[in-house]
Amino acid sequence: MNVTLKSITPTEVCQAATTLILAEGGTSTLVVQQFLRNRGYQTNQAEVSKHLLAVAMQKGWAINDNGLFQVYHFPTLSTFPQ
Repeated sequence: MNVTLKSITPTEVCQAATTLILAEGGTSTLVVQQFLRNRGYQTNQAEVSKHLLAVAMQKGWAINDNGLFQVYHFPTLSTFPQ
């Protein structure tokens, strides 16, 4: 059996992260990586991290660093300037 894995793009990372944030309230690169692998994508931590950071910056998502890893989530209304 020959299985071909798909390559990831920022769009796939964005869709995966959005799905996970909506379902769980937040996500990390490791969770996004596993989510994509379960859907037949070839992923590595560095590539997912690069795409996820770019997407988060572009979309204005909040990023919290807990000392071990970064957690990405949608911003709350209180984080917007008044």
